[in-house]
Amino acid sequence: MKNQEQAESWDEIKELWNNSAKGDEINFQFSNLISELKSKMSEFETNSIKSDITQIKSSWSQYKEKVSQFEKKSIARDLKMITEFIKKILQKMKLK
Repeated sequence: MKNQEQAESWDEIKELWNNSAKGDEINFQFSNLISELKSKMSEFETNSIKSDITQIKSSWSQYKEKVSQFEKKSIARDLKMITEFIKKILQKMKLK
């Protein structure tokens, strides 16, 4: 049920984002920010991140059942708070 609620929240954020008058401007700014961050990363950092992601993906199946209910609730609460914050920002932008 929570996964469905999260999916609906993210779909709502995407819809607000895409229908926002400033959506293209935001996408452009995010693209520039991502490009800037990538340009400042060393080859070592890039390879380390890729290695970490690969390791996490390969070992996730053995650890996912060990995540406590407290951790799951904490993550869900944090995601909900972030989602609500993004929605508020996009709603304000939509009104302008």
